[in-house]
Amino acid sequence: MHDDIDDPSLRNLFRAAADHGRRHAAPLPVAQVVERGRRSHRRRVTLALVTASAVAALGVVTAVGLVPADPGPTLPATSPSPPQPGSTTTPPGPRPTETEADRSFPPTTPGTTTLHS
Repeated sequence: MHDDIDDPSLRNLFRAAADHGRRHAAPLPVAQVVERGRRSHRRRVTLALVTASAVAALGVVTAVGLVPADPGPTLPATSPSPPQPGSTTTPPGPRPTETEADRSFPPTTPGTTTLHS
């Protein structure tokens, strides 16, 4: 392979090709170079605008997605919570019964006295 690089006939062929290229090469007219530059600039500006528009649109979509929906009026907390409209289920377990002792205020326990004013 090294012999191919030093071959004078191969060198002569490359020199002949280079001379041929130089003879037929001609500079482009200035107007054509300017027009190519303008087209290239328009493409870059268009690409930048399309990219900026896509980023802005995605930002708006993301912002709209992050805004919480209106859940409606907030009900005050009570204990126990009232049943929701349309709910017909009852909590599991026995139903509490209210007795006369449960209705007295304040509640009394055996061995204590209450003061009434």
